[in-house]
Amino acid sequence: MTGKRLEKMKIRRKITSVKKKIKVCHRKWKMMDSKRKAAFAGTEKGFRLASQLFLCVLLGAAVSSLLKTEWLGFLLGAALAVPVGILGTKLAGCLFRTVLKCSGQSLAYALFDFVILVSLSVECSIGAEENAAVFVGIVMFAGTALFSKSLWAFFVGKMRKGWMAALLLSTGVMTGASVWFLAADGFEDSYVSEYRKWDKTAKEIPGFEEYGEPGIYTVETLEYSPYKEVEVKTETVDLRDFVRKGETWHEAYRDLFQTYGLGNAPVAGKVWYPAEAQSCPVIFMAHGNHSITEESYLGYAYLGEYLASHGYVFVSVDENVLNERSGENDGRAVLLLENIKALQKWNEQEENPLYQKMDYDNIALAGHSRGGEMIADAYLFNDCEAYPSNGMISFDYHFSIKALLAVAPSVNQYRPADHEVELSDANYLVVQGANDQDISVFMGNQQYENIAFSGKGDYLKASLYITGVNHGQFNSLWGKYDMEPPLSWWLNVGNLIPEEEQQYLLKIFARAFFDKTLKGEHTYEDLLTAASKYENYLPETLYVQQYEQSAFSLMADFEEDTDLTTATDGSSLLADHMSMWTEEKITDSRDGEGERENHALRLKWKETKQASYEITPEHPISLEGAALRFDVCNLLSEETEKPLDFTVALTDETGNRVSAVVGDYRTLYPAFPVTLSKVQHLFGDSEEKYQFQTVSIPAEDFKGAETFDFTKVRSISLVFDVSDHGELWLDNIGTINSAP
Repeated sequence: MTGKRLEKMKIRRKITSVKKKIKVCHRKWKMMDSKRKAAFAGTEKGFRLASQLFLCVLLGAAVSSLLKTEWLGFLLGAALAVPVGILGTKLAGCLFRTVLKCSGQSLAYALFDFVILVSLSVECSIGAEENAAVFVGIVMFAGTALFSKSLWAFFVGKMRKGWMAALLLSTGVMTGASVWFLAADGFEDSYVSEYRKWDKTAKEIPGFEEYGEPGIYTVETLEYSPYKEVEVKTETVDLRDFVRKGETWHEAYRDLFQTYGLGNAPVAGKVWYPAEAQSCPVIFMAHGNHSITEESYLGYAYLGEYLASHGYVFVSVDENVLNERSGENDGRAVLLLENIKALQKWNEQEENPLYQKMDYDNIALAGHSRGGEMIADAYLFNDCEAYPSNGMISFDYHFSIKALLAVAPSVNQYRPADHEVELSDANYLVVQGANDQDISVFMGNQQYENIAFSGKGDYLKASLYITGVNHGQFNSLWGKYDMEPPLSWWLNVGNLIPEEEQQYLLKIFARAFFDKTLKGEHTYEDLLTAASKYENYLPETLYVQQYEQSAFSLMADFEEDTDLTTATDGSSLLADHMSMWTEEKITDSRDGEGERENHALRLKWKETKQASYEITPEHPISLEGAALRFDVCNLLSEETEKPLDFTVALTDETGNRVSAVVGDYRTLYPAFPVTLSKVQHLFGDSEEKYQFQTVSIPAEDFKGAETFDFTKVRSISLVFDVSDHGELWLDNIGTINSAP
């Protein structure tokens, strides 16, 4: 036998052997497949029932928020889900059977479950990576689908094998974990307690413990409306020129719950006032956008009762006619001003319970959410002779509005003549929660930056940023979830402070602001600029504050040009031993969210304690009886860092030098690692939030001040000698006389 024949025979044997192995594997696979099919035979019904139940819960939760009686809405939605599920999946099943030659209805349910779970997980996992959200959605679907099939096989199909029991147990755990994940409040944050350990400026403040308690006055209430049975009947106002009309189907939905529309919008609301006092400062509060089935204006009763007991008249305006709309914020402003006009008449009518109760020379506007944005529009309209978007519509308001309080506001939903709303010489306080899941960036910062001072009069603008605070708990009817179910199931609310604490904070900061701007009382006004002093009396969370007063004299705000060596007032600028020195736009987070039309100085240094930044005025300046002030934002991460600290040094004409340490005045926290969704927290994917803090150092606090000539300061230096690395933004460097 030749070698070639032997080689061919060997090849044939190898081919025959491989064929035998393939046949054996094929037989084994067929046996396993038949066992699998036998194990899950008849389980489709269980899977369909589980999917139908899921659809009932999902649709019930969605409809519950549309009706005033939530449980009735849930039952209605669940009932509607049955025919929707059966008819929809049967129609889809016919299509799948035709195209895919498979069990159509079950596949339709499976695809529905999969798409819904993954879509909701991605849409509602605010701040989380999309891949992580998709993974969680897939795991939920796979676990619950296999659990429903194995449950049916085990108990109905009598397939009680060991591996089936193991599958039932494991997928049951997965399903239980998924249910817990969606139903639970979420997870707590650890960084807040860690950051609070660094604070060292808290003090004993005599008498402040009683500041948040009810005052000496008896509180009376009054409701007014043209449509309800109330104490005072009012007129309506036509808002059609100020609001974009909604879709036909949407207007039909509104007609089910409201007997009025844009053409006859009610001037309505509720008033809290002190029974024993006359000529009180008056505060008009406007709610934001929410479900039209909720009487949102009643959600600020806690604020009305508190402020009225301390001598204010508090009016919560009903703007529900404008809720669940878009392009309506200018309409909100007009409706608010019309309410102010109506109450002014009652203030002069002897038969009215509000006769001479209100001091119309001392008016404040307050607003929450879209209402927080709108009060700036209303302040603008108040001084306009005509509507900025159509000069043919005349305005004639001109009320004496002294202060604006914006709570978690939106921004730029209305742009007058396509401009941002820019105000001058207005007292302004903006409050924002770091855990706001509706307005997840600090939009109010933009309005804060758009308020300028002429240098005449005594005005203050301030911002307060609080960790553990969300959007909805400022309104007692909105609650801790900033989205409606089922979207809310993915939100992380386990890291929120309790609602009563969040509302307590708004009460005391609002009162301190109104006491200063409306009553001229200054006892606790530094709460607005130095809350860290009061931390022994405040809820255990973090407070970040930025502020500016009209007496502030600006040296550098980094807006004027691209020359890094020149300041706004002509001073010379120089950085030394830095790895980065630039001026750039600022954002609200490390991910670049919330970019604003505001520039700041960015400095970064590594492996040195000799880095510095020096400001040299054109001529020596005087700091006698004044303070040096600047805004700074620590850009370092919380994972490995501590608060930013550095030295501020002054040099006079003769070369004398004095210094102060920033950490004695402000704790410059690293970025806040905020988790807004459960998926985000699960994967440790926090969003690092930035916020500027204002540092104010009085001249007399500098070490060596006794021999220093503060009337001739030649240079100001920031010396980064505490840590050998760091990164920050710096803005609004300047001086102020008689600073707190």
